[in-house]
Amino acid sequence: MKELYESLRPKEARIFRWSAAAAAAALWFAIAWRSAWVLLLVPMIGGGFVFFVRRNRRLDPLGHAEDDDFF
Repeated sequence: MKELYESLRPKEARIFRWSAAAAAAALWFAIAWRSAWVLLLVPMIGGGFVFFVRRNRRLDPLGHAEDDDFF
């Protein structure tokens, strides 16, 4: 799959990404049709994940903790 994606031209790669996003949105709405909680939970979980990742990068931008004194 990686070889296929790397062999795409920039326009084809952009179309591939947009079609994947459209398929994910269609699946999300199809599942949410059955239960409205999905409409709320998926964005809240995604937003929480983004919040925690950005906060972690701001606190430790290079991913190196102060564990140098351990050794």
